[in-house]
Amino acid sequence: MDYGDTNFIPGERVHHTEFGQGVVLEPPLEGYLRAFFSVGERRVPLASLRRQLSRTERILRAVQGGTERARKAWLAYEAHALPIMESASALTSAKIDLLPHQVVLTHRVATASPRRFLIADEVGLGKTIETALVLRELASRGELNRALMVVPAGLVNNWHRELNDVFNLDFEVFGSEGDITDRKTNAFAKHDRLIASIDTLKRPARIKRLQEAPRWDLVVFDEAHHLTAHRTGGKVRKTENYKLAEALKDHARDLMLLSATPHQGNHFQFWMLAQLLNPTLFDGPEEMLENRHRLNTIMIRRTKADACRPDGSPLFARRWVHTESFLMGHEERLFYERLREYLEDGFDLARRQGSKGRALGFLMAIFQKIAASSFAAVRRTLKRRLLMLTLHEALLRDKELDIEGRERLLDEARALIHQEFDLPRDSMGRSGVDRVLADLKYRLVKKLDEEALEMASDPYGSEYSATHAEEAASAVIDLHLPEERLRIGDLLNAFPQQRETKVQKLLDGLGTLWRQNPGEKIVIFATYLGTVELIAREIDAVFPGQGVVVPRGGDHGAKLAAERRFKQKDGPRVLVCTAAGREGINLQFARILFNFDLPWNPMDMEQRIGRIHRYGQNHTAQVYNLVLSDTIEGRIFLLLDDKLTEIARTVGKVDDQGNVAEDMRAQILGQLSERLNYDRLYQEALSDPELKRTKVELEAALSNSREARQVVFDLFQDLEGFSLDDYKPFSDVSSSLQRLVNFMSAAVADRQQKLVQTDEQTYDLVTSDGAHRARFTLNREAANEHDDLQLLGLDHPLVQQELGRWRSLPPEEVGIAVDGDVDDTVMLSLWMVEASTTNGERRVVLQPIAVKKDGTRVPVVERQSERYLCAPTASAALSADERLALFNQVVEPTLQRELKHKGAVNGEGSYSAELIGYVEIQ
Repeated sequence: MDYGDTNFIPGERVHHTEFGQGVVLEPPLEGYLRAFFSVGERRVPLASLRRQLSRTERILRAVQGGTERARKAWLAYEAHALPIMESASALTSAKIDLLPHQVVLTHRVATASPRRFLIADEVGLGKTIETALVLRELASRGELNRALMVVPAGLVNNWHRELNDVFNLDFEVFGSEGDITDRKTNAFAKHDRLIASIDTLKRPARIKRLQEAPRWDLVVFDEAHHLTAHRTGGKVRKTENYKLAEALKDHARDLMLLSATPHQGNHFQFWMLAQLLNPTLFDGPEEMLENRHRLNTIMIRRTKADACRPDGSPLFARRWVHTESFLMGHEERLFYERLREYLEDGFDLARRQGSKGRALGFLMAIFQKIAASSFAAVRRTLKRRLLMLTLHEALLRDKELDIEGRERLLDEARALIHQEFDLPRDSMGRSGVDRVLADLKYRLVKKLDEEALEMASDPYGSEYSATHAEEAASAVIDLHLPEERLRIGDLLNAFPQQRETKVQKLLDGLGTLWRQNPGEKIVIFATYLGTVELIAREIDAVFPGQGVVVPRGGDHGAKLAAERRFKQKDGPRVLVCTAAGREGINLQFARILFNFDLPWNPMDMEQRIGRIHRYGQNHTAQVYNLVLSDTIEGRIFLLLDDKLTEIARTVGKVDDQGNVAEDMRAQILGQLSERLNYDRLYQEALSDPELKRTKVELEAALSNSREARQVVFDLFQDLEGFSLDDYKPFSDVSSSLQRLVNFMSAAVADRQQKLVQTDEQTYDLVTSDGAHRARFTLNREAANEHDDLQLLGLDHPLVQQELGRWRSLPPEEVGIAVDGDVDDTVMLSLWMVEASTTNGERRVVLQPIAVKKDGTRVPVVERQSERYLCAPTASAALSADERLALFNQVVEPTLQRELKHKGAVNGEGSYSAELIGYVEIQ
């Protein structure tokens, strides 16, 4: 390196002994020059500077032979090349079943330009996995730094778990309950990978902060059909959700919208959704109908009928759904009628109070849902509500200095606690009662349970909110009916003593199934914990030894442990599951499911069935719905079911058992969910016992949903389906996997570690002293079945660590000289080229350039560039100055011509090319 050089020119990069790297600002004068460093402008002596060589100069000045040097040069090349292989998306280490349609979609999106798509695969085809694969692929290619996932509030945790635990993508949750907030700084500027609920982001102040932050590489909207804009007359009204999407579409390079039901039967709304992706595609809804084939440029939709396994066999087994309906017993009916009056009075009071009564109305709706689940669950909630009301009244008496009244009420509360929490009446029991009493008083004073009421409300009306609902219904007592304590006392006195009819029907069904096959595994769904505990208790009592496992919501690890216990051959025979427990577990190894209670939104039932009726299910999935046909809920469910069957028969969409065909059911129910407020439907039915109004409303909504389904069918019929031929180029990843194994084997050698093959597809990573670091398999199926086996993939943390380490090999160690079958010295340069367009799109490609000294290009060497990296080494033939001159005069102009020819540097964009390898072939 040159010290004391006087030929520095402005713009040249230099290195100072104290200030580090800098840029020359003025020519040298009298032994000094002015340069700009990280500490600012400085005038420094020429003797303290050396010229900062470029990466290319550093590589070309240090070309050598040698086996160890060649190994390192090859590893550096592979570390750059592996992440941008064609089959990179199929080389994920995530323990998932990677399906053909997912691999093809990932490749199509990742290699598209622009990347603006509506992913509209049917429910159950894995849109979350497809999105994660796209993220993973772009991250591997170096094309993803900043990404934002905008999802419904109820799905934030699900997305967070999938992206981080399964795909190692390091996302953070934004929001008051999440990892980060924007209270002090602009979190959108400081954090690069975020998941946020759409309700959190759509406030104007947040949109402003989003726009002030750097552009996103990718923004994803889940459940994108909630981004709506309506037209009334000539006026367009955009929802807050739509305005958020509109603001982000111009602040993101790539945009993905996800929805199984993107078209709600309204062409204008769907056209406005398409406008977010490509505003120039259609002038209006009318042009969209005339040129519907153009949707293929922005929309990907696969149906369950399209999807298949890698060998072409169908992905989904059949399913059979049977509804078992029966009547309540005499005592149950008396209790049910009293409960109905209590709920009606509650809703009536809520209506009379106007906006103040909204919370009370919501509370009554929770009671109505709990009652529809099981009488035991509503009894538990009523008892706990009675306890809180009693305690509340005791506190009021205390304020009025009515000591006698307070003590009497506290004694009543203690008695209720003894009974409800099954505490003995000795000193230990009394101490336990006092602890519970103190905790409940604290909750009342601090109004903690009003938070539970807020958490229990869910704008999308799904089952997820059920976890907080029981708590809220029992504990929020600022809102209550006159004399509610007395009413609840009367209700509890009328509670039926015999076993619930629905429970008996379930036990009879289980007995029949186990007589046919004693080892049958059975999944039972119930919405509320009170019902879950009842079912588990009754099964244990009647079938001791069969075993019952309950996956609780919240702790994903505990849920997976419950799933594993259930899966074991000698494990429990029954898994009782709530909606919160359902999230994120797969139960396709069981083929029988009981819906003990029925969610009000039938799409939630489809989600439940999807736990057993999914990829990997080898038998017909059998589903049994238990329905009390003389309750309001039961009658509405049966009415809806009949109407659906009637529609399906009319259009010839029933299967050979007379069931509504699954795709038809999902399409109609998906449309219906957007047209019906199920909570309101069920509430109003309380005061309409003959269901006259309900029938009219249901029929109108179903008729609209049927028409919407047909509209969607007509519009989407020109969309390209999935073909297994599209998958064939990616189907065999064995050579890519072997390449990854070869890289890892060589990469860990200088860490005193070895990758030892134990069988055809299993490798152990061990240290030189024999310590075991990890066990890898190349077999996805084996990895999914064995917790101790890690799947080798590009995104595995240990692989990522090695890729990063070898990509940053010093330039002086990258250039090698080899012996080859050439008639004259050939300079083979290997370039990593990143091309950018003005709208922020980036493409990364590897480009080999091979030339002779006279400038003749050698395509045959370029095609076999990887072979020359591994050729026997030799001494360098050219001097450093010769190489540098040939690079300036021949190699770099040839690279530029090649990139122009490929279109990489045309138009308004720019490109950068980095030399990542150099082979001098003798």
